[in-house]
Amino acid sequence: FKDFINNAKDGAKATAQFAKDLVKLRNEVKLAEAQQRGLQLAYQKDAELQRQIRDDISLTFEERIAANNKLGEVLDAQFAEEQALANKKVRLAELELSRNKDNIDLQVALINAKTELTDLDERITGQRSEQLTNLNALEKEQADAIQASIDAENKRLANVEKSSKKRVEVAEETGDAEVEIEKLTANSIRRIR
Repeated sequence: FKDFINNAKDGAKATAQFAKDLVKLRNEVKLAEAQQRGLQLAYQKDAELQRQIRDDISLTFEERIAANNKLGEVLDAQFAEEQALANKKVRLAELELSRNKDNIDLQVALINAKTELTDLDERITGQRSEQLTNLNALEKEQADAIQASIDAENKRLANVEKSSKKRVEVAEETGDAEVEIEKLTANSIRRIR
């Protein structure tokens, strides 16, 4: 009889603690759900601002790439915040189902909570893909611009060299080759410095 009473007391304590934990978790989920939409909109605004900077062709490549990297950080932070709430919902659904495994509504709640986690992962993964694609495009655009600049400088130098050779040929024809070569050498030395 004494064991029965002790077991009943322990069971009552465990049930009371379970109920307390359940109420606490329900309240946390309610508050987090109430805040989620505002949080989501704030992250979407931050992400869009970074997209606008990244896509502004009047900025330098470094500024645009930095904005794209910041976009990645915003997406990571958004994912972490939303994932924490989705995980709480899963824990709540699992906790409620643990006491009544045959309850269809509780089974559906758990499935929905897990589906919300999958949806979050898919949504943020899609946005990350866009961000990474744009990073690659920006880096290629930057490399192309650098190569175009190098090509233009090489063309300019080739024209200078061609012009210099012409002057040497003319100078040789007129007998002033040594004077012209000295001038070209002096000009080349100045450019190198």
